[in-house]
Amino acid sequence: MKSSQRPAVVAVLVALPVLLLLAGCGVVSKPDATAWDDQATQALTDAGSEVATARLALESARRERTWSSYTTVLVAEAEEAAAKAEEDLSRLQVPASRRDDAAQVLDLLDHAVDLVSEARAHAVAGRYDDKALVHRLDHLSDQLQQAAP
Repeated sequence: MKSSQRPAVVAVLVALPVLLLLAGCGVVSKPDATAWDDQATQALTDAGSEVATARLALESARRERTWSSYTTVLVAEAEEAAAKAEEDLSRLQVPASRRDDAAQVLDLLDHAVDLVSEARAHAVAGRYDDKALVHRLDHLSDQLQQAAP
């Protein structure tokens, strides 16, 4: 390479990272309310499915229609999936117009995770006949369905 070409190559190598850095700064945008609504609806639907799964697993085990180990695994997986739905939504930046809604939705998702966790503890202990827990799972399932438009 000729010495006259070196300054041009060095200039390009220095300018390229600077340009890429500046281009990346413009990527962040305002949170989109519609996109947040879609994600919230999906999270509520997913959590509702996991609550219903936990309820069905406990009920099936109570009627001796499934093995205890299967029930435990099923409810543990429901707990993990409900927690993932909550975590995924909580990572999103909430649009200013949705702050009140976000607080309610995240509280509801947190309650779903807690209740499915309680169901898992019952499954691990082999306690499938807690009618109050089944009732609370039913009630929460209804709340999650109503909150998801």
